[in-house]
Amino acid sequence: MQILVLSPFVPHPEILHAGGQHLYRLIHDVSPRHELHLLAYGRDESPEQIAAINALCGSVKIVTPAYTWGQKVEQVRQGGWRHPHTIGRRTHFEMRQAIRQICEYAKIDVAHLAWTEMARYLEVIPPQIGTVVNLLDIEARVRPRELALYPLGITKFQAMRRAHTLIHLEQVAIRQATHLVVCSEADRAWLADKLDPSHVSIAPVWSNLEFNPLPVENIMAGRLVFFGAMDRIANRVAAEFLIYEVFPLVVAEYPKATLRIVGANPPVRLTRQYARHPQITLTGYVRNVAAEWATADVAVLPSLIGGGQVTKIMQAMAAGRPVVTSPFGNEGIGAPDGIAVELGVNASDFANAVLRLLRDRLHWSNIANGGREFVRQHFDWQTSVRIFEAAYQAALST
Repeated sequence: MQILVLSPFVPHPEILHAGGQHLYRLIHDVSPRHELHLLAYGRDESPEQIAAINALCGSVKIVTPAYTWGQKVEQVRQGGWRHPHTIGRRTHFEMRQAIRQICEYAKIDVAHLAWTEMARYLEVIPPQIGTVVNLLDIEARVRPRELALYPLGITKFQAMRRAHTLIHLEQVAIRQATHLVVCSEADRAWLADKLDPSHVSIAPVWSNLEFNPLPVENIMAGRLVFFGAMDRIANRVAAEFLIYEVFPLVVAEYPKATLRIVGANPPVRLTRQYARHPQITLTGYVRNVAAEWATADVAVLPSLIGGGQVTKIMQAMAAGRPVVTSPFGNEGIGAPDGIAVELGVNASDFANAVLRLLRDRLHWSNIANGGREFVRQHFDWQTSVRIFEAAYQAALST
């Protein structure tokens, strides 16, 4: 099968975010049986990173948007002024042209559109080509939750515009795509009254579970670990919820507890405030995530927006570490509360769940083992690969 992959980023082995890791792994595992052609937005990837994905694909075409104002001005200076109708839209014109060219010369059978935002190009794909859109989140459900976290100001206005665009493109995907692939039963249930259920498949995301389970010998007693890129507002607000609301309640009952906030780009304000705190650490970016889970006593992973599947929660469960999360965090995973995960609705509930795990090691073992067994049974990556291939075949046959 000849498959065109349209992506808002170049997937490669070193990509940091979960969506990029998921797509790279999918391409890696599908490419031995099908010929893939990648068309993606670029972000100054290194030659080595491009070579890694190039080795898996029949062709790779990268279009680099003008992300900054400086890049936009340079684009105009280098001749963009001659075509004023393309200013600010050059990327879209270039992508549309590239789609037409690749579909023709590569004899594409199916187009895989990674992430909702690529649904903007559905209308460009020739009608005889099947289309599969991978919705990693249900935007109409997640974006309003995210917007509620922003304070009033220009950043919130920008987030509102992006949310409006994504929700609109999600509707485009629902109406126009031949087949949709979502991450969870909760996402498929949301779509149930919007299209034929036979046009929707569930394929859990790749979660890098190979290093699990981790031994318990390296656990630092009382260490609570949160993981998430801190330049995302959902992660930043979740970390602040732990620092300001949950952790004081935990320490009041378990004075030896420590809190470790792991993730790139922590706010300068928080970094300075807790630079010398004896019990709270902000690590910034770490390369070895498994090492962080290895020393964790309890994974504290509240999610204030949910969406798709929260990969870090699945990783911690598979690592054999008990997880305390929120109902939103468990929304796309569906782990049974009190058996495979502990849920906390508010700060008091969350702290009490953490304290139960710190004080009762039998309960700790039951939740840790239950979580590990749950992900083992429900999140097999090779099953997901087969589901994607079945979705391609279904789109091709429609």
